[in-house]
Amino acid sequence: MSDGRKLDADLVILGTGVRPRTAFLKDSGIELAADGSVLVDPFMQTNFIDIFAAGDIASYSYWPTGQRTRTEHWVNALDQGTNAAFNMLGKLVPYSSVPFFWTRHYNKSIQFVGCNNDYAEVFYHGDVAAQKFVAYYIDSKDRVVGAAGMNNSAAILSIMEAIQQNVMPRGSEIKEGKETPQTIQARVKQNVGAGRCKRANCCQKKTVA
Repeated sequence: MSDGRKLDADLVILGTGVRPRTAFLKDSGIELAADGSVLVDPFMQTNFIDIFAAGDIASYSYWPTGQRTRTEHWVNALDQGTNAAFNMLGKLVPYSSVPFFWTRHYNKSIQFVGCNNDYAEVFYHGDVAAQKFVAYYIDSKDRVVGAAGMNNSAAILSIMEAIQQNVMPRGSEIKEGKETPQTIQARVKQNVGAGRCKRANCCQKKTVA
C-alpha cells in the first residue's frame, strides 16, 4: 500500500484505465496532449478545421472546472460524437454535458457523475455499510466536482443536473448538513424545464426539473 503495508490476497484486480491509441497521429500535425489524447475545442474540433475527435481519445475543457479531461465511457463518447456531428454540419453546438457512468453487479448499482481528477477530499452522506449512500468529491476550492452513489440513483441524477445548471452547493454546506440530496433536488426544480432534452427529434424524455 502507499503507506508501506502489505496485504495478503488470493486475487488482486487492478483498474488501470486506458491509454489513447493515437500513435498513428504523431506526425500528422494534429495537436496531442502529453498522454497522447487529441486536443479539441468546445466544439470537439481539432486544430484542423475539418477534423473532429470524440470519445476516449478526446481531451476537452470541462467547463465546471476549466480543466482539460478525457472521459472513458461510452455514454460520453455517444454525446461527444453527436456534438461533433452537429458541428461538422455547422451547427456550432458546444459540448457541455456532465460525465455520467454506472455499473451494476449482484443487483447492486453504483453511479458516478462529474469529473474528480483533482479532488481534495470525499464526504459520505448516508450509510455505507447498508450500501445506500452518496460520496461527494470536493476539491481544494470547496467545489463539488463529482459524486458517486450506491443504490441512490435519484440523488445522483439530481446532483448531475445541479452541476449542469451550475447550482451545486459548496462542499462545506454539504458537510455541515445545510444541503442534502433533497435540498439539491429542490434547487434543480426551481429552474423549470432546464433538464429537458434539447435535441431536435430526440427521445422526448421527460424533464427532471
